[in-house]
Amino acid sequence: MQVSQTKSELSRSPYVLMPILLLLWGSVAAVSKLVLGQLDSYQVLFYMNGIGVVVFAGIVLVKVRWRTLRLWSWRQMALIASCGLFAFLYDALYLQALDRIPAVEASMLNYLFPIFIVIFAIPIHKEKMNRYKLLSVFMGFAGTVLLMTKGDISSMKLTNWIGDVLAILAAVSWGLFTNLVKKNKQDMLISTFFITVVAFVLSAGGLFVYSNLMLPRLVDFGGVFWLSMCNIVLGFFLYFRALRYSPASLIASFTFFTPFVTLVFIMLLLDERLTLMDGLAALLILCSVPVQKLGSMLGSGEKKEEVLS
Repeated sequence: MQVSQTKSELSRSPYVLMPILLLLWGSVAAVSKLVLGQLDSYQVLFYMNGIGVVVFAGIVLVKVRWRTLRLWSWRQMALIASCGLFAFLYDALYLQALDRIPAVEASMLNYLFPIFIVIFAIPIHKEKMNRYKLLSVFMGFAGTVLLMTKGDISSMKLTNWIGDVLAILAAVSWGLFTNLVKKNKQDMLISTFFITVVAFVLSAGGLFVYSNLMLPRLVDFGGVFWLSMCNIVLGFFLYFRALRYSPASLIASFTFFTPFVTLVFIMLLLDERLTLMDGLAALLILCSVPVQKLGSMLGSGEKKEEVLS
């Protein structure tokens, strides 16, 4: 009994779920770069979401009791549709930004999304901003800036205002998506399936309006399949589960690890070495989550003391 309870707690812990998710996300940049050499962004989105729909459809047909849908209200369906919209917008806007501005610039602006997660959590989930959360966000953002600029802020030159706006809007979209998903209390598997369906329909619309349908080569299909697994199938499941059992602000702190994990993958796959600035940036990012956890522990201790007094 105690063993099963421990396993259940581990399966809900963000300290277990988020590191696995970040390892998956860390591989996305390199794989995307390879795939985008043969397919445009609309084709990548179409196949990525299409594979996700097929995989989830196979799972839900076996696992899900569809009669539970009768208990869903229109408001709950609208919430899921909104989540699908913002999930699609994040990918679409970020890929469009990458087409217009340098990758470093797009990534720098896109990594504002943990801040937007915390900002939107205040009105949507009534989470309170305390000094520890603020310090955690600042440390994570400072580490991201240091990581992307190598300590030379002047190296960041804005080259295209449209691309910059698109990258920032992508970050806003993910901040909204994260907080809206956390509001969903319905079956996780069915919810994820419908979110993916909405994103696929929008991707199909974008493909037929702005691009054309092209069958990918086997190697490109393999790359898109991996992106679908990392971003949608496994990625959504781990991210949603972490959000269901943890504050959005804590998950936001974990997402600051994304550029560091990506850099580690590049170092391992391309044999590049970490610089001193990379190490300092990593230290800031790595310390941001414990700072917030420490704040939560101290806050709980202060409340207990107030009750006892």
